[in-house]
Amino acid sequence: MKRRSFLKLSAGLVGTSLLSGCAGLFASYRSDLATTSALDNAQFTPQVWLGEQFWGNRLQDWQRVGNELQCTREGKDFEARTVSLLTRQLNNSLQSGRIKATVRNLTPGENGFCGFLLGVGKGELTAKGAALAQRAGGVNGGIIAAFDSGGKLSFRQFDDENKALKFETINRELFNLKQYQDGAKITLDCHLDPIDSEHFDIRLVATDADTAQELGFALLHKVPAEQLQGGISLLSSSEPLVAGARWGFSDIETGGAKITQNNSNTLGPVVGCMYTVNKNILKLTCQLMPVDTQVLAKLRLEYQREGQQQWQLGATAPIEDGFVARFRLTNWDHNTHYKYRVVDSNKPDIALYSGTVARDPQNSKEFTIALYSCIIPTSKSLDNTHYTPLIAKEREIGRYTKDNILFPHTELVENAAYHQPDMFVFCGDQYYETYPTRYGRHTPDAKLDTLYKWYLWYWAFADSIKDKPTIILADDHDVLQGNLWGDGGENSELPKEEDGGFKWDKDLIRMVYRIQHGHNPDPYDPTPIKYDIPVAYAAFEYGGISFAIVEDRKFKTPPDYKVNKLATTGELLGQRQEAFLKAWQSMHPGKPKVCITASMWGSPQTDENGEALIDYDSNGYPADGRTRAVKLVSEANALVIAGDQHLGLLAYQGINRFDDGSLFFAGPASAAFWQRWFEPKVALTNQRNNDMNTGDFTDSFGNKMRVLATANPKITHTEFAKQNNSWGKFLADRELKSEGYGIIKVNHQAKHYQLECWEWSTNPATGKQFAGWPYIKPF
Repeated sequence: MKRRSFLKLSAGLVGTSLLSGCAGLFASYRSDLATTSALDNAQFTPQVWLGEQFWGNRLQDWQRVGNELQCTREGKDFEARTVSLLTRQLNNSLQSGRIKATVRNLTPGENGFCGFLLGVGKGELTAKGAALAQRAGGVNGGIIAAFDSGGKLSFRQFDDENKALKFETINRELFNLKQYQDGAKITLDCHLDPIDSEHFDIRLVATDADTAQELGFALLHKVPAEQLQGGISLLSSSEPLVAGARWGFSDIETGGAKITQNNSNTLGPVVGCMYTVNKNILKLTCQLMPVDTQVLAKLRLEYQREGQQQWQLGATAPIEDGFVARFRLTNWDHNTHYKYRVVDSNKPDIALYSGTVARDPQNSKEFTIALYSCIIPTSKSLDNTHYTPLIAKEREIGRYTKDNILFPHTELVENAAYHQPDMFVFCGDQYYETYPTRYGRHTPDAKLDTLYKWYLWYWAFADSIKDKPTIILADDHDVLQGNLWGDGGENSELPKEEDGGFKWDKDLIRMVYRIQHGHNPDPYDPTPIKYDIPVAYAAFEYGGISFAIVEDRKFKTPPDYKVNKLATTGELLGQRQEAFLKAWQSMHPGKPKVCITASMWGSPQTDENGEALIDYDSNGYPADGRTRAVKLVSEANALVIAGDQHLGLLAYQGINRFDDGSLFFAGPASAAFWQRWFEPKVALTNQRNNDMNTGDFTDSFGNKMRVLATANPKITHTEFAKQNNSWGKFLADRELKSEGYGIIKVNHQAKHYQLECWEWSTNPATGKQFAGWPYIKPF
């Protein structure tokens, strides 16, 4: 039966509540206003990478079999599994649009629904940000054009913050396909039709995928145009809070001027590359999506000298666990600028990814380093079904607004790029265990869950780091622990983090270090610790600077709460790294020295009463190990840069006095949840710029330091403590936090370091830094 004949017959039966009276009748006679074309026609063997046009939430919840994207996640609490159409966005035009897909219930007999999620972000989010929508509805969540396991067509809410898992139907009656058999293939054809200057109709047509017979039609009349802007996703869901149906999608097509096609938003098979140069050694890693390594097993790295046309073979490398290929080239000419590309070793004519290896500028220019750490993609986890302010002063954070969806950190990245960095340094916590989704470290899918979070980091920073050397230092959250007292791997079999060691699957830990550290300069002593966990402490020379990388938690002694904290002895860096720093003192003579470490070697924190706060996670503990470490970098006359504590801070770490050790610069968190403060109750001596939050300070472990500048949260610790109703020091509202990035400029001509501390949203061309910065220190 043709559509018009079918709908003439059905219009009188289904009533005005579904077809909205005359509007529905007129819509039934409306011709197709847009033609469609396929998003993707690639054929794949079963794998969790769905193709470069798609982003699955989460990796472990989807697989591709042939041309079908299949949801694999069963069980309660995993509603609304989504696949974003990365290259398609609903724009703000009053034009027609159309989305088609063939769907089927992969679990006949189980209840649930599927369909198209329309308008994620409401035009406020980038395509990447809108791609994260999953599980719960909320502000700017969009509308679901749905088909359920009972054969009913409907439209459901995904934008109700107070009923995040209700997915309530918008139309009062549902259209039931009389000829539907659960599990049969149905083609859903969704039309977005402008009807006046401010509204659209959404038509959802169902046909038999095999016979093309039209089976049903539903209409959502007079939808405000502002709601149909933003991301488009496929959606597979059980009914709320119960296990249920899983769905498959194939033959996905879109069309019409209402839908913007932007192929630059594709992702994969390569996510990105990063590299370091240490004189004649180039190390580069290539990170891939979870590809089929039976098909794509090896990569080739090729390079092209500046001014030449010929590509030269650099090396080949297998794709290892973690879907990463590692390259190491010797006899590298660091004085020359090169292009590089990565190709499939079996198809060398097609470049999978490309970038540039910059010429080592040595001391010819002021050398600029961008310093990042502590980066969450969302202010609150998307698996939380209710968002409430944590303190009274905090704003409501809508789920799919730019206040909650921080990824891909556009302003942060663009503002840092203004400084034209010569090197990027990421000092730990590239991701966190529960952002944007729940814990996955204890599951059979722990590696995929970790990669899901890692890919979001890479996706945000790939364009920055592909052309400049980058140092990554993995910290505690990178190995999926809230705190890490590595102890050389000892006691890893004991259950508590305070027992020391690495608590999760050791093969997973090795994967993390492989993907994050694989491109870093060669370790000083590559001997792994227990469980064959690799080390990364190293020295290298670049930009006319002598660098040291130190892992300040890998050998750290676990806490002993029974012993007087002022008399505790133990290891911070461990004997191996202490010997390394002693040797580093005489390396690269005549060059300024910069030590990169995860956290400041002291505990410049105060509690809500302004007293020194006790924090065994800080690297003020153990005090004797800390003091030995400070003495070693001080004897090297090194500047130390760090992250981790979320608190932007500049301080001399003392040995015998308050200022006889090295200067430490801890950059602010780029985007974090836990807050720390330095707000002494009593005025300290030797304040800088009459700032109460500076001066000579003794921490809770007896370590002396002189604090020169602090970027505290915008709410005081005292005020926060009075309002806080949670067990931790959590804040989601960025307007109450002080987040951003650090800039270190090494001026060879003036022989000084210039240290800068910038808020993420400040335009560096016109704005000011956090109070107390910039700070200039002679070599």
